[in-house]
Amino acid sequence: MTIRTRLTLWYTGMLTLIILIFSVAVITMNQISIMAILDQTLKEVATSVGATMRLVPVAEFGAAEPQVLPAHNDVFNKPSVWVQVWQTHDEGTPVEPHLVRASEGMRPEDGMLSDDTRSTTEAFVVETTFNGTLTRVASEPFYINGVLYGVVQVGTSTAGIASAGQALMLSVGIAAVACIVVSVGLGMWIAGRLLKPIAAMTAAAASIVNADDLKKRLPVEEPLDEIGRLASVFNHTLARLENLFQVQQRFVGDVSHELRTPLTSILGNLEIMQRYGYDEESLNAVHREAERMSRMVNDLLLLARADNGELKIDLAPIELDPILVEVYEQSLILAKKRSLRIRLGDIDEVRINGNPDRMKQLLLNLVNNAIKFTPDGGTITLSLVKMGTRAVVEIEDTGIGISPEDQKRIFDRFFQADNSRVHRSESDGAGLGLSIARWIADAHKGSIEVESEIGRGTTFRIILPTLDSLRTTKIVTKEWLQMTS
Repeated sequence: MTIRTRLTLWYTGMLTLIILIFSVAVITMNQISIMAILDQTLKEVATSVGATMRLVPVAEFGAAEPQVLPAHNDVFNKPSVWVQVWQTHDEGTPVEPHLVRASEGMRPEDGMLSDDTRSTTEAFVVETTFNGTLTRVASEPFYINGVLYGVVQVGTSTAGIASAGQALMLSVGIAAVACIVVSVGLGMWIAGRLLKPIAAMTAAAASIVNADDLKKRLPVEEPLDEIGRLASVFNHTLARLENLFQVQQRFVGDVSHELRTPLTSILGNLEIMQRYGYDEESLNAVHREAERMSRMVNDLLLLARADNGELKIDLAPIELDPILVEVYEQSLILAKKRSLRIRLGDIDEVRINGNPDRMKQLLLNLVNNAIKFTPDGGTITLSLVKMGTRAVVEIEDTGIGISPEDQKRIFDRFFQADNSRVHRSESDGAGLGLSIARWIADAHKGSIEVESEIGRGTTFRIILPTLDSLRTTKIVTKEWLQMTS
């Protein structure tokens, strides 16, 4: 079942329920209102007739009997209203009821409109059957000179009200069915209109899948409602997928390119050894290229595990300044074949929450990069200063510098500046060192900044939170939680 059909069914079902409840309420309230008006009218007639009752002397017996004054004779002539005046008491003493006055055509043998009210002393309304007709009867006792003499009964047939009620039910039913039929059509039309953008999104998504074209985007119509926001999010997802796909393609291309060079060298040297026999220089070349491939594969595996969240770094309180001194001493060995001056700048005592091995790897990667891009005669300076709650490590060189365009990509994997003045060595990597450095800095909740100018050198700045700042944060958080609790 399609969403359009389900929306229509839900809409129609809810509307049908509302119409049903509304119809029942209207019919019920109409019936109650009509009956209330009818009862009030019957009571008023009965009251007015009872108020005109008087004792009239009877000459034959020298007594008196209750009679209705002539002023209300017209009440007894209405064909739609039945009026009966019954004497049930004589000066307060119960007697056999006899009819004093009745509407035209009514006889004493027809009996009382309602036998239930024969001895009533209070006014009330009942619904009964009189001569086979459903009748509404209002009964009210009448008093003469404060003495109970009888009861006035006023009734009318409710057949007309019942017919009107049935007609109203029929009309409401027809209107309800018409509304439901119209609502089904409107529901289908409205659902189609609402789901039209989704159908367009589905078609666009299908074309993207079939054409393998991640550059396509879904149409976003104004106003930007929920469906429009969904399309925008989907387009954003497509943009990210396109970027990831391009990164993957570039990554595969870069890996292929980087692996091709050492493999070509290995195969070439193996062919030389196969043709001319064992050669020490060729064997060393094969060993050197194999080590280069091994380093590159290890770096790739490290970054892949880091991307998947499989590589965790155990952090603990460490002294950062001894690690920097150790890196300085090792950098002297790395640059012993070069005419470079490597020196220590300001060194502050700083404690951080970190991993000593990874921090050493981060610093060595940056130092190797500085050695690579600094020509002979240049200077590389390592420094560590504490600035408030941050530890700032700077590795500054007087090398060739990095262009503004290259600065945007230096942390990309396999990116290597194409500069003839770069000092190449056998131990050069494949452009993964800075990517690994940034990952290590991120894992330590820090960051890496770069400042460079062509021909004037480059400064890499590592900013890390100190252990004191982490403790302060924890203490404040704990105190805040205690206060708020």
